[in-house]
Amino acid sequence: MKKNGIVCILVLLISAVMFGQTKESTKNGAILHCWCWSFKTAEENMKNIAEAGFTAVQFSPVNTCLEGDYGGLDLLGADLTGKWYYHYQPTDWKIGNYQLGTRDEFISVCKKAEEYGIAVIVDVLPNHTTPRKTEIKQDFLDAVGGIENLYHEGEKRGITNYGDRLQCTTYSMGGLPDVNTENPAFQSYFMAYMNDCISCGADGFRFDTAKHIGLPDDPKDSRAKENDFWPIFTGRKAVGGVMLKDADKLFLYGEVLQGGNSREDAYAKYLSVVASDYGGVVRSALKNRKFSAKGLADWRNAAGEDKIVTWVESHDTYANYGESAKLTNFELRAGWALIASRKGGTPLFFNRPQGPEATQFPGVSKIGDIGNDEFKNPEVTAVNKFRAAMAGEDEELLNGDDATVLMVKRGDRGIVIINLNPKKAAKISVPVAFADGTYKDAAHGYSFTVKNGVLSGKVPKEKIAVIY
Repeated sequence: MKKNGIVCILVLLISAVMFGQTKESTKNGAILHCWCWSFKTAEENMKNIAEAGFTAVQFSPVNTCLEGDYGGLDLLGADLTGKWYYHYQPTDWKIGNYQLGTRDEFISVCKKAEEYGIAVIVDVLPNHTTPRKTEIKQDFLDAVGGIENLYHEGEKRGITNYGDRLQCTTYSMGGLPDVNTENPAFQSYFMAYMNDCISCGADGFRFDTAKHIGLPDDPKDSRAKENDFWPIFTGRKAVGGVMLKDADKLFLYGEVLQGGNSREDAYAKYLSVVASDYGGVVRSALKNRKFSAKGLADWRNAAGEDKIVTWVESHDTYANYGESAKLTNFELRAGWALIASRKGGTPLFFNRPQGPEATQFPGVSKIGDIGNDEFKNPEVTAVNKFRAAMAGEDEELLNGDDATVLMVKRGDRGIVIINLNPKKAAKISVPVAFADGTYKDAAHGYSFTVKNGVLSGKVPKEKIAVIY
């Protein structure tokens, strides 16, 4: 079994390097969110990313953005609200900004990623601009027909009811003015940007605040003739005679945060969506140190397991709200072991800034720097490679003696064991279909034995074992 697993990994890695990433391999792999990394930083670390078993990287927005607080690269601004947030405030739709790097540097990192069989996902945010409207570039304004045609009529009002789809898709959110994403002139300008990203080497896109862009059957803003953003930007329809390049090869997903009338099943007809509710369930389970197999089996998303992107924490839960910032490194790895070893979903690993664990913004690294080393942790690496080796295998979640121990079995070929207990080792005795013999855990080298169809061994406190 061990030998077969190694062969499977080698075949997948060789295929990725020879033929590049595909939409399916990205969906079935693991994404590293290189949050606030510069293009140069990512290029310098691509080998480490590949060796850690990740099959895709996701960048922060690469477009022209606001240079708030007089520029500078501190993660936090003078008012402590987050200077990182400025790359979520577009001023134009051209590649390159002062935080991540130039267009040429983006091309270079995409080439390096391709060498290692790593897909590049770009975070895009067509739904809004910076609220500092005087900073919006003239080329952008001219292209859309002036600032009077840039926004929805509803952007003058803030959302008070997220269950109201007209409010949700046309009113301003968080003080960010809502772009008229149905304006053909805007669509053409934004299409040129997305196609330029693809020409430079992008393999997919994450659509920020996707829930706030209307679906075809949603109510329309008074300035919109047709809610056709999603058919256009998922490659089903042209704008101005131009289609999204290679749309059938792109991995696309949207930030459709669940709650209210989020309609994730309807969005899933166009692209994958985030499993935000499941992330909340996992974080709660981690804080309580109880992973109930029954409670964690349901993804809690109407889109279905084939059309979801999963995470333990996102940049929002860490940086914006801080709700996940107190999780320890082990708790994050334990959550990752759960979501990445499962059959469904596409897991995304958020790379935190450098510094002490369980701390929001430790103050060690700046925008452009690599984050902490957790993405290279042996447990993370072992789970990533397990995921690749178990492609297509069914899953079964089960507990040990209690809910502090969770096991994820994949078909008859492998098992991941998570011991959440902070005080004692877990004694394992679980039926498997492995051949009798001795097995080494891929993360730490712990020994397990299989005799008469029963796997036995111990997993130390707060450790993860990966066996196949």
